[in-house]
Amino acid sequence: MSKSTILGLFATFAVLVSCQVNVPMNAEYLNKPSKVGVFVNVNDPQKFREGSQGLLDLAVTSGDKYQPMLDLAKQKILFKDQLISIYSESLKAKGKEVIIIDEKFDGKTAAKFKGDKIEGKKYAYYDLRNLKEKYGVDDVIFVNVNWGVMISYYSMIETGRGGYIYLDNNVVNTADNTLYFAQNNVKMEIIKGKWNTPPNYDNAIGKITEAVNKAIEEERNIFK
Repeated sequence: MSKSTILGLFATFAVLVSCQVNVPMNAEYLNKPSKVGVFVNVNDPQKFREGSQGLLDLAVTSGDKYQPMLDLAKQKILFKDQLISIYSESLKAKGKEVIIIDEKFDGKTAAKFKGDKIEGKKYAYYDLRNLKEKYGVDDVIFVNVNWGVMISYYSMIETGRGGYIYLDNNVVNTADNTLYFAQNNVKMEIIKGKWNTPPNYDNAIGKITEAVNKAIEEERNIFK
C-alpha cells in the first residue's frame, strides 16, 4: 500500500471524527444516585466503504471476498462482555444501581425519537423511553458498535483498507430521551501488506483487534 493511499485513508478517517457531535458528560448526573440500564449492542463485523463525498459511507456493503475473514473475526474478537463490565463497574463506583439490558437491537427497525423537544436540550436519536417502565431504570447507557474493515476506493478499484471500530455511546434520561452524555469513539488501524491470508488472516485480524483494543481502553475513562 502506497504512502498516498495510507494518507488518503487517514484523511477520510479524520473528517469522519471531526464531523461527530458530542455532548460533554453531565457532572451533576455522575454525582446523583440513579438506577442505570447498561445496553450494549455489538453488531456483526462488516465491510464498510469510503463514500463518494469523501466521508465514510456507513451503509454496509456486501461482504463478498472479505466475508470469510469477517466470519473469523466474529469468532475470535469477542468484546461485548468486556464493555458491559467496564461500564457497570464504573457506574457502580459512582454509587449507581446497574441493570444489564440484554435485548436484540436493529438500527433499521428501532423506533426513532419523535417526541416534543425543548430548545437547548439534546436528544438521543433512538427512542429509549420504553426502557423506563420495562426495566425500572432512570437512565440508560446505550452503546451501539459497528466494526470490521473499512475499504477506500478510487473508481471501482480498492486503494486501501483498515481495521475499524465505531462506538456510539449515549447516556439517556429515560423520562424524556434527553442526553446526559454522547460521544463517538472511532478507531482505525491501517492494514499494510497482504490481508487475504487464509485460514488465519493474521494481518487483517490483528489490525482489527488493535483498533478494538484501543477503543476499549478509551471507554474505560468515560465515567471517571
